[in-house]
Amino acid sequence: MAEIVIAAGSSHGPSIQSTPEHWAKLGEGDTRDPRFDFEALKREARPGLEKELTLDVWRTRHAAARNALKTLNRELRAARLDVVVVISNVHRVYPADHHPVFGVFRAGNFPVTTRADRPFNPDDRFINEDKRPKDKNVVTAQGHDPLANHLIETLIADDFDVACLDQLPDGKALDDAFTFTYDWMLGDRAVPMVPFFLSRDLPNQPHPKRCHALGAALGRAIRSFPGNLRVGLIASGGLSHQFLDEDLDRQVIAALTGGRAGDLISLDRTRLNRGPGTPEILNWIAVASAMAPAALELIDYVPAYRSLASTGHGLTFGIWR
Repeated sequence: MAEIVIAAGSSHGPSIQSTPEHWAKLGEGDTRDPRFDFEALKREARPGLEKELTLDVWRTRHAAARNALKTLNRELRAARLDVVVVISNVHRVYPADHHPVFGVFRAGNFPVTTRADRPFNPDDRFINEDKRPKDKNVVTAQGHDPLANHLIETLIADDFDVACLDQLPDGKALDDAFTFTYDWMLGDRAVPMVPFFLSRDLPNQPHPKRCHALGAALGRAIRSFPGNLRVGLIASGGLSHQFLDEDLDRQVIAALTGGRAGDLISLDRTRLNRGPGTPEILNWIAVASAMAPAALELIDYVPAYRSLASTGHGLTFGIWR
């Protein structure tokens, strides 16, 4: 049978992929983000944030995040994985796309982009698709369709309705929410991947309790695969962003490291959706449930503020053994 030999959780996104010198531009871009009221957030923000917005602090925070990623990279390489199952969410959903609550990408191979060769532009996501910069450096990565098919069949038998995606539209590559794993956690594309989609968007966003149940079922499904696979399970994304909620992050981390499922499934959904990216915490809840009773070993938590409105990212990194 297959074995989940390690699980990992990692934030992804521009705070990691950009240099600290570029964080000011990320914060300036937050003023134009149509998904939240920047001025309202600024009025509500705690005093003293200006101390967080210096280049020296940003360099310290950035270095800590990169060091945590190096630790994750070493742990995942040492696990000698045959395949990784990555739980994350599609960032770019087009109007004609289906957008399931849960889904599995079962292709034998799929297009991905290599690490970005230019700084992240915070305005790219808000421009018309025909004017958006095209994906660059597209290469082919390997999937694992036998495991993907097994997960679909087993989860459906376990009362989870799971969508199935067989290929991407022409000219499109797999979202960087998933390819971040290749570029920053595995160091290459030699390990096959099964992307598992978990929607973070309303209204089709699962509740924390459902994600916890899904994670337990997913763990059972992986371990029942009839083959000697060394599997890695990864939560890509989170914790709070684009509004940085340190109190929420520390509450979630305490529940993950303490193995307190009750605290995870009872998270306030309104607070979970205060920042557009914060619901990626649901990915961590699913992985934590799959790995129970093992608890998260926190590698680091790095609050990376980028404006006086508390915009930023609660960068978080950890493993389950």
